[in-house]
Amino acid sequence: MTVRLKVFLSFLFLLVMLPAYQSAGQECAFEETTSNLSCVPDNIFAAEPDQRLLSSWLHPDNGITFQPVYYGEVFTNAHGGIATRGSTHYEGLLDLSLSFDLEKLNAPLPGRINMLFQNTHGRSLEQYVGATQLISNIDSLNNITQLSELWWEVDLYESGITMRVGRQDLCDLFLTVDTASDFINSAFGLSPSAGLPSFPAPSSAVVFMTDLSNDVSVRAGLWDAYRSNEVGILSNNGSILFIGEFEYRFAAPFSQLPGILTAGATYETQGSVPAGVIPRAYGYYFQYEQLLFREAGSDEDSPQGLSAFVQHFPTYSSDNSPFPQIPQDALAGITYTGLFRNRDADITGAGAGWVDLDQGGTDQEVMIEVFYKAKVNDNLIIQPDLQYFTTPSGIYPDALVAGIRFQWDL
Repeated sequence: MTVRLKVFLSFLFLLVMLPAYQSAGQECAFEETTSNLSCVPDNIFAAEPDQRLLSSWLHPDNGITFQPVYYGEVFTNAHGGIATRGSTHYEGLLDLSLSFDLEKLNAPLPGRINMLFQNTHGRSLEQYVGATQLISNIDSLNNITQLSELWWEVDLYESGITMRVGRQDLCDLFLTVDTASDFINSAFGLSPSAGLPSFPAPSSAVVFMTDLSNDVSVRAGLWDAYRSNEVGILSNNGSILFIGEFEYRFAAPFSQLPGILTAGATYETQGSVPAGVIPRAYGYYFQYEQLLFREAGSDEDSPQGLSAFVQHFPTYSSDNSPFPQIPQDALAGITYTGLFRNRDADITGAGAGWVDLDQGGTDQEVMIEVFYKAKVNDNLIIQPDLQYFTTPSGIYPDALVAGIRFQWDL
């Protein structure tokens, strides 16, 4: 077993390092001729061939898009929490996304179909840290191998309304803060501890969305609230989640830098599971994102500069729930794209999350995260990360977690 593990790790190391070596050679050759353009955004070089391990013969121009991505990370609990001994572990996520453009495929149905297969493996640090805001957004609590999403999206005639129906992740369209998407802690997306139909347990839904103008979008959805492992399209718990969201995109009055203001609301009906009765619940949320500074000469679609975000999401329940609940939470943070010279695609971030709890102790938890996300080449990203928790889950000693993630676009 030890020999096989060594062989596997050696093979994995070669696969990871080979693209980096090739890219380094290409960058050196490019800099010899045009050194002042060594970090121009990737989309300018759209004519370059796709150098991923899995070739793009499944290309959007042909109506079929295949996007395999692998995430791997090693984290350790360096101090505090529940325990530090033996707390260094590896965790991985394989995403295999397959999308079909039905019109380009001359199919009898319009629109597009999307499938997402996911596999998680390894071990998280939750039993060592005890945090409510889970350390990693690829932590599935229990390892999974599943078809996570299967949905059909279509424009409804000439109404300007788009419908998406099928099994889907609520966080794809709702409660999403783009500026916070590069953080690793799950609180900056939609944590599994929130109990909503998102990773690792998306569920069946129907969503309607439309653009009221170039600056205003509206979305509304209805979800099977708590997906179980039962076979079938719908669960039998009887609980339904309604969610609506309003998004306004604007330019700041004086600087004319782009910003996004989002407001939404949720309502969950009563249901029943073996663990108990699911009470009625409702919540609302506000999100604000703003580009504060743009470097001169950077592209408007991929600007280098400083951005900030905030989010607040209080929820209310008519009774005690059999699922973990977070009465309210808040997020805030900043990111800087291209902080260092000749590293225009790298992202640096610092953010904090706060949750109000009802578990005793301090009844609150504060999480602080800092990271540096370095783009090695078009296929590989490396991201060192530090997270500090005050009173994890309100009842454990302050904890310091350190780790590193790599993202490999296959």
